[in-house]
Amino acid sequence: MKRLPRQFSTRNLVRFLALTFAVSIFPAQADTALTTKLPGFNAELKKTSVSGLSSGAFMTSQLYVVFSDIMVGAGIVAGGPYLCAKSWAGNSLLENATTTCMNPLTPSVGPNTPHLVELTKALAASGDIDPVENLKDDHLYIFSGKSDKTVTTTVVDQTEAYFEALGIPASSIQYNKSVDAGHALITDENDDTDCSETKEPYVNDCDFEQSTVILNQIYGSLNPPTDTLSSEIMAFDQSEFIDADNTSMSDTGYVYAPAVCKTHRSCPVHVVLHGCEQGAAVIDPSNKYYAQTGYNQVAEANDIIMLYPQVQPSDEAPVNPKGCWDFWGYSSPDSVDPDFFTRNAPQLRAIRKMIERLAQPVETMSLTTTTE
Repeated sequence: MKRLPRQFSTRNLVRFLALTFAVSIFPAQADTALTTKLPGFNAELKKTSVSGLSSGAFMTSQLYVVFSDIMVGAGIVAGGPYLCAKSWAGNSLLENATTTCMNPLTPSVGPNTPHLVELTKALAASGDIDPVENLKDDHLYIFSGKSDKTVTTTVVDQTEAYFEALGIPASSIQYNKSVDAGHALITDENDDTDCSETKEPYVNDCDFEQSTVILNQIYGSLNPPTDTLSSEIMAFDQSEFIDADNTSMSDTGYVYAPAVCKTHRSCPVHVVLHGCEQGAAVIDPSNKYYAQTGYNQVAEANDIIMLYPQVQPSDEAPVNPKGCWDFWGYSSPDSVDPDFFTRNAPQLRAIRKMIERLAQPVETMSLTTTTE
């Protein structure tokens, strides 16, 4: 593996990461802590799934592989394989994250898939992640836009190869790389960004609703989305699930549960992970990702709970200037050998606890909102 030039310092890498994942900076909005607790909805824990864009796609692979015991599938939009930042030992994790896992010079310096597969199997054997055998009957959706120069198809091709190497049949993977899309989540909304562009808020109109396609691939033939929602999107106190100081996670998260999922029905949970500069503390409008990307309309028509964890920018420790999910180690207290990829990783731990809360009986949690 060719090393990066010496002048490619850690500081420059941070700048490069910030520029590459997004083009412009939005002024951060205040993230007001809520005293509303995330309720228990008696969710069907063993039918959990996850999807995300960009850093949220890398985080999707992490959450999906680490907790495969509860997962039935995943949607990975413009993201590389699990452990991608550990591809080449000659580079630092950050170097791998910003080159190998995003826009490598050639396919030969992209993700080292055979090595990542072996690392994954070793982590499963040691009990740091769930057994890889859990993945074999799942369904995946993978997407790479033809005009995406941020996380290129060279990288995303290896996501497909990685999961096939772990035993997911090719017939259970829908990989779309035929659309001339930029680096974005895809919608069928004329007011969204033109399909081939890459610019904020990284939600592009390419004449199909990607959220619908993702959920259909994971759960099978679903009812078409509905325009009318039976519930309000709930903002909840995310801070109670965070047990570390350096996660860069917001105090507030969001959840949408159809009315039927709040009463007697045990509904699956789908976790939706935004990309860099797409958290509610940054994106404009703040509800763009969790309210305007079509997920809730599919959820309403098919009795699925949507969970939207949030991460936000941090200019000091941890260094996360664009509010990206951690796939290179910034959230770990151990800077020498950071853990961002096992069941003990701070961000993964927090999201798992949110999912488990949703699976608690309705009676154990109050649905009332209080103010401080």
